[in-house]
Amino acid sequence: MGGSALRKAETVSELKVGVVGVGVMGSYHAQVYAGLPGVELVGVADPDPERREEIEQDLEVRSYSRAEELLGKVQAVSIASPTSLHYAQARMFLEAGVHVLVEKPMTASLPEAYEIVQLSERQGLVLQVGHIMRFYRAVAELPRLVHQPWVLEARRVGNNRRIRDIGVILDLMIHDLDLVLLLLRERPSRYSVFGRTLDGLDEYAHAVLEFPSGARAVLTASRVSPEPERSFTITQAGEVIRLDFSNGPFTEISVHKTANGLVPAASETSNEVRVERSSLHNDNPLRRQLKHFVDRIVKGDPAAVTLEDDILTLELALELTRSLKPAMVH
Repeated sequence: MGGSALRKAETVSELKVGVVGVGVMGSYHAQVYAGLPGVELVGVADPDPERREEIEQDLEVRSYSRAEELLGKVQAVSIASPTSLHYAQARMFLEAGVHVLVEKPMTASLPEAYEIVQLSERQGLVLQVGHIMRFYRAVAELPRLVHQPWVLEARRVGNNRRIRDIGVILDLMIHDLDLVLLLLRERPSRYSVFGRTLDGLDEYAHAVLEFPSGARAVLTASRVSPEPERSFTITQAGEVIRLDFSNGPFTEISVHKTANGLVPAASETSNEVRVERSSLHNDNPLRRQLKHFVDRIVKGDPAAVTLEDDILTLELALELTRSLKPAMVH
């Protein structure tokens, strides 16, 4: 049954897609699909009547109160519902022969993730996880710039507790875990993590991961910080590379280099350190992500990242969440 969806997609002029969950992220998915060539957004599903009415008016598309109502109408679907619903909804659509893009985290548990990965493979369907950072143009440049890094440091902090079914590690830190694992291509040999919880969820987390190559990753994520910051810094022989994602659609890249091959120090003069700065437009990474999903279905394009990579990122995020030993805050 899975192959039939792919064959059908190849023989019609437009791929019929739907979106499950039209909160903040899901509404973005719907807007992008509505403007993608070769795609017909046939419907959205959400239990909130106000959200359904807004999408119906904005995009002139039908809406449904239950995800099941999209079955038989769509060949592909984005799932942007709460994480606790990902497994059941992804399984339902995959069993019906529908290609699935599921927002991160893929599922709330590792056994659930393995099950839907295996189901997608048995059905011959595309299953893609919505790690949007992979589709930033600046991030795509990193493999060319990074060589045997010593330290990778990420800060992803702000004051937004909108997501209430998962903690900050599965919500925010997972983005940077994914980038670190894709850059280093190795599993950490050990790690430590601490943080703070509020109302039963981890809201601040600081993790240090050590890798067999000698590299170390230092990751900070917070949903209770007064000032937003999204940065990724790589220290390696002779240079420090810093990406600042805080400037809207642009990523600011600065590369601090020394002639002596040592790490640039704050005490060094401007003559000893050369700084190269550039600004890269990210060109709507969500659109690039969804176009990649569609092209995999329609054209058979290879996956940018494997499902094994997705499993490893989720596994580590869940391990860090379980290992976090915070001081409780009430």
